[in-house]
Amino acid sequence: MLVAVAVGLAVVRGSGPDSESDAGAEAGTATPTATATAPSLAAVAPGSAGGESGTGSDGTGARPTPGAPYCGSSRYVEEITLQRWAGGDFRISVWPTEEARHADDRDGASAEIWRAVQGCVGEVDPVVAESMQDQLRCHESLALIPGRGGEEYATGGSFDVESWRPTPGRRRWISTRCGNTLGTDPTSAPLATERPDGIPPQHRASGEHA
Repeated sequence: MLVAVAVGLAVVRGSGPDSESDAGAEAGTATPTATATAPSLAAVAPGSAGGESGTGSDGTGARPTPGAPYCGSSRYVEEITLQRWAGGDFRISVWPTEEARHADDRDGASAEIWRAVQGCVGEVDPVVAESMQDQLRCHESLALIPGRGGEEYATGGSFDVESWRPTPGRRRWISTRCGNTLGTDPTSAPLATERPDGIPPQHRASGEHA
């Protein structure tokens, strides 16, 4: 476990010019909190989905239609799924490719994955999007940290980002486990797990990991 944390710290410190030590930073870091009202996903406007990220087959033989949601495979993504709760909370799960986990430019890979997310689910409320992008950057930066209990990676098979978490900030990636300890998790089961492009999910969402 100590080895995994040490590797994680090394990766975080090298993942961007504003990287700082996680230890003791919580008190001095102001983090915006998610809106009090239930976050919402905006409808995908014609021409806003797909883009560069939606250029591949998702294993079903389906191909993206210009202007339509696309949640299938691309350079850094195998599949994207969406879980919704009755109160308006939601979780986006991204199954990364091996190329994503081994990307030399972690921030660049995160940005491309986020574009794929937008091409799948549409625009997200800006405050919620800030938190989700930060969670995603953390998962991508720590993508090669070994897991426990038989799992290959600490992130699990997917990068899971939730709407109800405040933005952890790079300084708190380790201490908050990519924001997993922040916010209040829904107490009920999700209404459904789906792909907004209408194709049945090829992966099973397993929830948040370290």
